[in-house]
Amino acid sequence: MTAQPPPDASPPEPRAITANVLLTGDTAAAIRQLAAVEGRTPESLALEYAAGVLVIPVEPIDASDWGIFDGPPDLAARADEYLRGGHGR
Repeated sequence: MTAQPPPDASPPEPRAITANVLLTGDTAAAIRQLAAVEGRTPESLALEYAAGVLVIPVEPIDASDWGIFDGPPDLAARADEYLRGGHGR
């Protein structure tokens, strides 16, 4: 007969993993700026960067090819009228 653990025994806890992330230079500056804009800590963003979830471009992005705003050309001129009509709620 083999000894079996009691039925109410919980499985052992997995061992913890400790990781350190060190960012310097332009990447660290970009992470700090993004953290300030998003209201988050630089440490949380650094962990996302190290995990590959957050990507920081190495070179400047050329925005000339982007369609940044595809709305009516007179939107700014008619903004007050638009908001008074209740469309901005």
